[in-house]
Amino acid sequence: MNEQRLLVISVDAMEDVDANYARTLPSFARVLEGCAQAQIRSVYPTLTYPAHSAQLTGCPPAQSGVFNNVLMQPGIDHPDWFWDYSFLNVPSILDAAHEDGRRVAAVQWPVTAGAPFDIIIPEIGNVESTGGLQATMHSVCSERGFELFERHQGKIITEPKTNHGPFAAAVGADILREDHPEVMFIHFVELDSARHKYGPTGPHVNAALEAVDERLGVLFAGLDDSGHAEQTNIVIVSDHGQLETLQHTNLNILFRDRGFLKTDEENNLLDWDIYLHSAGLSGQIFLKEGLSSQRLREIEDLLDEIVAEPKYRIREILTAADARELHGLDGPFSWIVESEPGVIVGGALDRRVVVRRQDEDFRGYLGNHGHHPTQGNQPVFFAKGPAFLPEADGGRREMIEEAATFAKVLGVELPTAVGSAMSDLLIPELR
Repeated sequence: MNEQRLLVISVDAMEDVDANYARTLPSFARVLEGCAQAQIRSVYPTLTYPAHSAQLTGCPPAQSGVFNNVLMQPGIDHPDWFWDYSFLNVPSILDAAHEDGRRVAAVQWPVTAGAPFDIIIPEIGNVESTGGLQATMHSVCSERGFELFERHQGKIITEPKTNHGPFAAAVGADILREDHPEVMFIHFVELDSARHKYGPTGPHVNAALEAVDERLGVLFAGLDDSGHAEQTNIVIVSDHGQLETLQHTNLNILFRDRGFLKTDEENNLLDWDIYLHSAGLSGQIFLKEGLSSQRLREIEDLLDEIVAEPKYRIREILTAADARELHGLDGPFSWIVESEPGVIVGGALDRRVVVRRQDEDFRGYLGNHGHHPTQGNQPVFFAKGPAFLPEADGGRREMIEEAATFAKVLGVELPTAVGSAMSDLLIPELR
């Protein structure tokens, strides 16, 4: 076991273009000034849960098993998300660190509910269906994690929208100050929320960065109090950028209009042969088992028509096999749908097929993601500490290289990782 410590901070939806303003803020500047860095290409789809799973495992969705934010639960307005750590099909850097004897903590990190580590306070929602917030957190946190949840629960902002930022920062600071973990992962979402609500650009972006900077200040105060600041490698990462929402193409409505899906008069799902599971600016198409060859041909003809019709703004529809080969994306679906930039591939059952931004009945986020990872501004990787070369620039790298890099920092093995370490960012002794 080496003596390196690791603090990984995810600033959800932080883009490379945000770095200039972030450097003017005191807590961001503590890491960004003189740091090692890389521009990161995310996984496909560019969603929070597939991306954070890749950052933990070094694997794309085809291997990690997390192919969407939410589970395929047809007809449910608010499906459950991939909350649980058991959804991961491969070991993570948290497993590797724990097996090496490190004390491991995760705060609000996606896909960590029920994770078997020292201090776990996961991101989780839909608690109304699991007994309420208190009972749910008791079941998914570690013992120490639940103690900290109860201590700081009052810092969770509930109106006008739930915001765990102050809570996460306070919990994270106490963990660093009192528990001294060698490895901690923590996730902040306020920038993502701002871009969703108001769009990818505008004064709200800097305001959200300022809010996150305050959270980092609280967190770093805990690190300084711990006495381990000089030995700790601080890494700021993000998962995706966002694009301006220009249109919704609600394919389930089209499937219903063509007789492949049935709803009642109140748009409740009754039955389906084909179903679009939305991934934001892309989608995944599921098929009912046991369809006849004739029915399958009819579905394939409709999919060809969708791509050919300009008003739908669908760039291509790939088979799951092609998606795995080209994008490292696989799951229990039959096809993936890639739209033109800014077009939501929607799964709604109560709207028109095509709803454009200028239409009176347009509703939903003004910024979104789930798009192909080459589109738009890119995620970030900023690292500072004894393991990293000051001012090293790794250029354009893959998100699946992050976990292998963390493994190199800690001197542990992660043989299931598909990505290789960004060794050019590390001191020679760790390469």
